[in-house]
Amino acid sequence: MSINKEKAMIYPFDSEFAPIIRHRNLLKDYEITKLVSVNGWALVSEDSSVADGSKTTEIEVTADFSKALSSCDTVIISDSYMKADFKKIIYPKIVEAVQNNKNIVCTVKLEEKMLNNIKVMCESRKVNFSYCVCEEKYNILNMEAVQLEKIQTPIIFVLGTGDRSGKFEIQLCLRENLMQMGYKVSQVGSRNYCELMDFHSFPQFMYSTEITEEEKVIYFNNFIKDIELNDNSDVIIIGIPGGIMPFNDKYTNGFGILAYEISQAVKPDAAVFTTLYEDYNKEYFESIDNTIKYKFGFEIDCYNLSNIQFDWMKFENLNEQFYITLDYNFISKKKDKLNSYKLNKPIYNILEEKGDIDMAQYLINRLSEDENYNIV
Repeated sequence: MSINKEKAMIYPFDSEFAPIIRHRNLLKDYEITKLVSVNGWALVSEDSSVADGSKTTEIEVTADFSKALSSCDTVIISDSYMKADFKKIIYPKIVEAVQNNKNIVCTVKLEEKMLNNIKVMCESRKVNFSYCVCEEKYNILNMEAVQLEKIQTPIIFVLGTGDRSGKFEIQLCLRENLMQMGYKVSQVGSRNYCELMDFHSFPQFMYSTEITEEEKVIYFNNFIKDIELNDNSDVIIIGIPGGIMPFNDKYTNGFGILAYEISQAVKPDAAVFTTLYEDYNKEYFESIDNTIKYKFGFEIDCYNLSNIQFDWMKFENLNEQFYITLDYNFISKKKDKLNSYKLNKPIYNILEEKGDIDMAQYLINRLSEDENYNIV
């Protein structure tokens, strides 16, 4: 741990920040000292692993925000999955933190008036305020790109059936393990605050309505090319937000548009596909193989079985998205059963002991088989 790291509190803590807690050593400037949740979220006084059904972290969640302030320099405001009223619950906590001279890092998208209020308040108290949303790190107005550039560095895609399928956990696992193996890793994450962990957030121009879809493909390709030229890394990991296709007419999953555009911009040399939990059979994975191959133009190398299950009953009754968290040990048993079917590609449980190491090593072995790359 660097002596220059600021002590930080996560608020409001839930499963959104759970992957970062497991991989907190990747945080560039912060040491996590406190996790504060909201009463009623069933996390208070529990180990943080309860948030997403993973291995024990030995970091307990508290509800006492005021007391936790004394143990931190910075409060990181999380864009939690479980939503709390920002004006009534979150904003007063920000005010309290600033009044106690704590720096603020915000990962929640704010209305302009609220954003300006917080900026002015922080300036008046001479504390730092960092807003990790919609800060364009890549100025497309300076781009004159009209064609796709060849990417020489091996690329690993991380994609999945949709949100909450474990993509970000896999991205962090691969980053941590590949770096420990001695590789220099460049990365584009699927969230908007990846700079906290010293890699690139997904570029906001991909969500823009001011440029064409064709331009997005070319710009993303050139975005990756610039990363390749500037970083000179051994491998580039790209996390793809959203899913690959609609679940149904109500839950469109973005129609897989982002995944398609990225697949046209750059081609992966290895790819991990993570799926929400269901009681799948062999044919399911064969159908995913074919979908990816013929719709996106590349092949999946391995799968991850998530411990998150979509709650279809609540979705049908309430027309809202709900998810069920399953214990990672249960997933391991299901994963072992699926692998016993002798599929042509391995299925992992990224949350189990050595699951992350095994996946990372498998992908390196796959890349080392390609005569175009010297990655061993």
